[in-house]
Amino acid sequence: MAVASLDSVVSHWCKLFENLQMAPLQFYSTIEEAVKRREIPNVEISRVDWSESGIFSAKREYLRISRGRHVFDICGAPFGTGFFVSSWLARPQAAPWPLALLLLALGAFILLAIFIRIFGFIVGLPAFVIGFPLLFWGLVQILKDYEGWDDSIVAIPILGPIYERIFRPETYYKVDTTQMFQQSVHNAVMEAVDQMTSGKGVRALSELERKPALMHLPKGTSS
Repeated sequence: MAVASLDSVVSHWCKLFENLQMAPLQFYSTIEEAVKRREIPNVEISRVDWSESGIFSAKREYLRISRGRHVFDICGAPFGTGFFVSSWLARPQAAPWPLALLLLALGAFILLAIFIRIFGFIVGLPAFVIGFPLLFWGLVQILKDYEGWDDSIVAIPILGPIYERIFRPETYYKVDTTQMFQQSVHNAVMEAVDQMTSGKGVRALSELERKPALMHLPKGTSS
């Protein structure tokens, strides 16, 4: 796996619990159960391995909870006599936009060739001018439930902002839904932390200690 990039991080939360030991996999399972109980729609739970340093360095397993264009990468690891927990909320970067532009241009060229071959140049060209936007609109409608598939299109200069305004405008609903997901997962992590520390003589976290630190808010934060 590659090294995790800080460029895509939206917020971060971490805490070292002194004189506390726990198996990371057990901690991850507790979080998974807390997330499942909340029945968050369209959420996916998996594991990812991030390199500790360079490409050939040792890897550390993180619990990943994702929905749409946002992911939580959660780490639980022993550190000395304590146990360290961190939660990274990130919005992974899209694939390079030149590839998306190349695929769009190739698709348009193939469709134009098909129209001209079937209808001839005189009729085929106007048919393409009308048909290509309609077919593209249909494709967007088919794929609209697969959030994030069009991030590369949005990144295309000039064309991207036009596409985003037409097909992917920011709305109260999108922003609210994203915030619901983020708060739900963070609450699940806090619930797992409370279960881990309760009855072991570890002081409960204050409200201030529970708040994640906002790092930066990239454009298009909703999912």
